[in-house]
Amino acid sequence: MKTVQQFAESINISKPIIDAWIYRYGLPVIKIGRRNYIDDNDYSKWIEEHKTTITKTPTFVIPITVKPARGSGITSKIRRIY
Repeated sequence: MKTVQQFAESINISKPIIDAWIYRYGLPVIKIGRRNYIDDNDYSKWIEEHKTTITKTPTFVIPITVKPARGSGITSKIRRIY
């Protein structure tokens, strides 16, 4: 069991990334007082649950033409204000 800072150093990832994993993605921690501790076994289980396979993107492309709208840009809005 390691503190978040010790754990971040041991896997060579910054502490803010570990904090994001905890608060956004549910990395399990053990909270004692105001400190959070991470168990290596909990991290291994969590990483296995969050593994995904990135598939190859489609090879076809659908062309989409977009005509710019007249007078909808920021400069035209500024001209109208001043």
